[in-house]
Amino acid sequence: MNRKLKPNPMPARQYVHFSDKMTESLMNINKVINDNRSTLDSIQDMAVELTRAIRSLQAVVMKYISMADHILDTIVPIMEGLPLIPEKIKEFAKDAQALSQKITTASELAARVLPGVEAGLTTADMSKLQASTGQVASLTKALQAMVPAGAK
Repeated sequence: MNRKLKPNPMPARQYVHFSDKMTESLMNINKVINDNRSTLDSIQDMAVELTRAIRSLQAVVMKYISMADHILDTIVPIMEGLPLIPEKIKEFAKDAQALSQKITTASELAARVLPGVEAGLTTADMSKLQASTGQVASLTKALQAMVPAGAK
């Protein structure tokens, strides 16, 4: 018996297309975003308002710091030359002058950094926000360095 073997065709297999898998993942991501839309928007709104509040605070602080700094720049050299003024008062005046300079430096940094942060937040521009991250961290460190040790 000479039987002819019939070719055994591969049975058709079902498979998942990459596009189907990716579409499913994207749909899940879209659902998570939609489910959390109000939270994301609230966080963004709060960040914008905090940025604006810090900018306003910076403007107020600079108005008064510049006045105090001018007074200290005038008084400290005079105080140092007068032997009647106790050393503690002279040290206090010098400390106030140094703190004034730190506040001025931090305020100048805030004036450079915060407009870009606000612009990035209000336009949802992640590249602007990412570019400002290091500068905001520097500003935070500068401000924290001025907080008295017991108050941190």
